[in-house]
Amino acid sequence: MNDAAEKENELSDIELCYKAMGLSFSDNPEQVEKTYRKLKEEYGNAMRSAVPSERVSASENLKQLEELFITITGSLIYKDYAREYEKYKAQKAEQLAARKLKQQQQPIVKEILINCPYCHKPISKKLKVCIYCHGKILTPMEQLMAKVFSTRNLIIATILVVLVIAGVILISNPQLLRR
Repeated sequence: MNDAAEKENELSDIELCYKAMGLSFSDNPEQVEKTYRKLKEEYGNAMRSAVPSERVSASENLKQLEELFITITGSLIYKDYAREYEKYKAQKAEQLAARKLKQQQQPIVKEILINCPYCHKPISKKLKVCIYCHGKILTPMEQLMAKVFSTRNLIIATILVVLVIAGVILISNPQLLRR
């Protein structure tokens, strides 16, 4: 029971140390060390001030900062978090290395270029619309279908079908012509 109270007390002390340094309890060890170095530099610059009261204040703040940092980094909570954070960084580095290796192993495919049938500029064969003139790029089958089933050809085919049907009707019923 006493052990749990000590842990709770240590946790609140460490949390106060984090807050005193302007940190969040969830900040990673790198952020803690970065903030510590930044504050130490600020207090170090203030200690070189020409004003004696600023030097004394900076000296006291620097001592307090050292105590806060030692309290934070000496705690079991921080050490556990730092160990887990190092594992996390190593895992992320492995993932990044694996991703780079995978990218390096992928074959380099050169893109095949064709000329646009409308503006004759080189474009990728995969494109469906020219990026320059916005003309629709058709596959050979689509080109054939467009030629065969053009509006002009459909009108001619319709007229021929009507004429053939009329001819068949007239041949099968010659009395229609006599009137």
